[in-house]
Amino acid sequence: MAELKNLIDTARDKGSFPTLVKAAEVLGLVGKYSKEGPYTVFAPVESAFEVIPAEVIDESFDDHPYLLGIINYHIVKGKYTTHDLLSITSLETVGGKALKITANGGFKIDSAKIIEADIECTNGVIHAIDEILIP
Repeated sequence: MAELKNLIDTARDKGSFPTLVKAAEVLGLVGKYSKEGPYTVFAPVESAFEVIPAEVIDESFDDHPYLLGIINYHIVKGKYTTHDLLSITSLETVGGKALKITANGGFKIDSAKIIEADIECTNGVIHAIDEILIP
């Protein structure tokens, strides 16, 4: 079994989350999410960004408060595996907003589906989702 890594290194190594990792880098969050925790990250896979025009993504990266609000809507304090999510209907994000959790024939976070669950990390867990969550 591979050695567990922190949230940031795991996301980088997976290769499925380059835009999300870039956002963490731009916002100076790499240190925080490498060392602190535990956190649960609902991480949009790269294909989730394909529906957004490139110029809109570029503008978002230039607007740090806006980008931070989006990122903070994907992260929850504490480690929540899918087993934990079975008995939860909502979670508060680090940005203070509520995410709706449903578990009918697969998990949904707001309207996004978890497409790869329980990616273990030393300081939390990542769940890959198919959409970007918008607060």
